[in-house]
Amino acid sequence: MTLPSAPASTPLDLSDITQLSDFIRECEKNGIATKGQLQWWLRFRAVNGLLASGAIVERRINPKAKKAMLFVVRPRFVAWLSQCGTQAA
Repeated sequence: MTLPSAPASTPLDLSDITQLSDFIRECEKNGIATKGQLQWWLRFRAVNGLLASGAIVERRINPKAKKAMLFVVRPRFVAWLSQCGTQAA
């Protein structure tokens, strides 16, 4: 599994990557986003830049699998989220 290159200021470590279900719970607990908001962003991940930024990583167990396992790269997700606000302004 290769990730797009990250900015030099955000080195990646395995602790930066989490399963989607854990990330959703963490976001809801901290009031960052609701499960519905996250699901909406993920539904359009190929269009809104989540995939291109490397914030979301798709992993298929086999090539014929319909659903991909989704992982979140926390520093890249934060960068994507903060960039969304500046692009809308």
